[in-house]
Order: sequence, then C-alpha cells, then structure tokens
Amino acid sequence: MRGLDRPAPRRARIMNRMFRLCLAVCGLLTAAAPAQAQNAASGDPRWAILVAGISGDPGLQKEYLKELTDLRTLLEGQLGFPRDHVVALFDDPKLDPTHIQYVSNRENLEKVCLEIAARAGKEDTVFVFLEGHGDSDGAGYKFNLVGPDLTADELATMFYSIPAQRFLVVNATNCSGASLEGLAGKGRIVVSATRSGTEKNLTHLGKYFIEALAANNSDVDKNGRVSIFEAFSYAARRVEEYYTKGGNLQTEHPVLSDNGEEQAMSPAEAGARVSLLARSAYLDRGSPLLVQTDMSPESQALAKEAQSLERQVELLKSAKGQMAEAEYEKRLEDLLLKLAEVQAKLRKK
Repeated sequence: MRGLDRPAPRRARIMNRMFRLCLAVCGLLTAAAPAQAQNAASGDPRWAILVAGISGDPGLQKEYLKELTDLRTLLEGQLGFPRDHVVALFDDPKLDPTHIQYVSNRENLEKVCLEIAARAGKEDTVFVFLEGHGDSDGAGYKFNLVGPDLTADELATMFYSIPAQRFLVVNATNCSGASLEGLAGKGRIVVSATRSGTEKNLTHLGKYFIEALAANNSDVDKNGRVSIFEAFSYAARRVEEYYTKGGNLQTEHPVLSDNGEEQAMSPAEAGARVSLLARSAYLDRGSPLLVQTDMSPESQALAKEAQSLERQVELLKSAKGQMAEAEYEKRLEDLLLKLAEVQAKLRKK
C-alpha cells in the first residue's frame, strides 16, 4: 500500500494550517455568480446520475426505491440541483414515475450518459450513485442491471464519455471494491461500499451516505457544508456501528479512491491525509454565505477571484505527482494564503 503523506514537522504544521484555512473558505467553487444565476438550470455545473440495478427481492426493491427518491429529493431541494440535471434509473419506474425516468438497463444508462455529454461543460461536476447488486468472479466486477450486466470498464467508458473535469462516484453495491480499478483515475473521487470483490453480502453504505449529505453532524469542520470526505467518513462510521450494535461480523468495509491514487484508503487512512480532493469536493452550490446573500459588484469580484484560486488549488493537487514535493508545498501554501486573504475580505462585506 502506498505510504501516507509524511511531510517534515514544520511543513506538516503549515500544510494542516493552510488546509484548515482552505476549508474555512467554504469552497466557493460555484460562487462566481449571484444566487439568482446559480439557480438557472442552463448555468449550473452539476449533474447527477442515480442508478439502482435489478432488485431481485420485493423488500430490497422498496429499500432501493426509497434511497433513490430520498437522494433525488435532497439533490433538488437542499442541494439545489436543477431538476433537468438529475436522472434516475430503476428496475421498475412505474413504482414512482415522478422521481424515476428510465428502466435501469444498459441501453438507457448509455443514452443518459450521451445526453449529458452533449450538454455538460469541461469544468462541470458529475455525481454518480450506484445501488443494488454487484458481482465479482475474481477477474473483474459486474453491476447487475435489468438485462445484460455492465463491467466496471464499461461503466467507466459510459460515465467518462461526459467531458466533465470532476466525477464523484459512490458505488454502494456489494463486491464494489472490485470496480475501483476501472472507475478510479485523475479527477475522480470514488467511494466503494466494500474494499474488495470478495465482500459479497448485502451492503448498507448507500443509505448512510445519503443520510450524511443531509445530516448536520456529518459537517465536522462546521463550515455549513458536507464534503465528499465528510460524507464518506460519516457513512463508514455508521456502517461500523450497524454491525457492532447487531453483534455481527462486519462484512463491508468502505474505502475511498482519491484522484487516481494507487491504493484505495480506509476511513482511518483517508483521515490521516490532508491532500485529498475529497476534502474540497461538494455537491452543493457553494458557500451558504454566497448562495443566500445578495452580493454587491465588489463582492462578486472577490467571489470570482476566490473561485479562480480554488480552481488553481484543485488543479495543483491533481498534478502533485508531476513535481517535486518542495515545489508542490510552496505553490500550495502560496495559493491557500491568497485564498484565505480573499475569503477574509469577502466576509467583511
């Protein structure tokens, strides 16, 4: 397993302080325009694909449908996704035609990805949520759909045909750990319910991840937002509690793949890392301060500057492996200091 980041003590203090400042900025990723413009469907940079494969059991079908409807309601309500930027696929759409558009089969998923690819921009973010049953024979992963199943490589081909800079993927199926090799990569954050394809029992990560996105106590840094890292950590903790309270052996171990890292990380391993894209990746529209407040022209200019700086931070983090550690740390420190200064000015407005 790849070792954890272990910068020198002084550098470690600087890095941790700077990342706390960065988190305090509340992201500002989508704060370049006033709240009214952010609500416009044509300008929103976020997309969501929600898929529950074949259920195979009436009880599970009911549970998976609830997850998808709860998640869609959360995305379009609290998180502010435009309705036409969210697509849901389920094995029986007739059970809830208000929230489900398509039968969850290969043809429809490919169609959805092609349609979003024609509309999404290069700087957009795509959130993918997979629920249901997975399978692994030791050679690879398959997502069980209505009709022919899809391998991890086939899923990756469909999803990543969309020309978006950032993908946030949650695979909540059993055996999902086997999908990481196909789904992981630069600019991609992948949460898996299991650490390997050998964990074949029913999983519970999906419902807890949705709970995390809506729960105030999952917002550890108290910036009014829930990052993908925070949602992963919360959901993993709830999974562990589920098995502990029931007195059962834990048969699913959630892991996080961040920006193409060679090895997926457990919650403890991810928690020890400060340089994770998942720490600054969100599903909401941006800082509550900016979304909820009318902004003056001067504030808008500061917000645009903050947005540009945060983009630079993300791009730098993506390119970390291509430069010397000292250069990376110096450039990161400079960007985060500038970002903190802009954020401080913005808070005074």
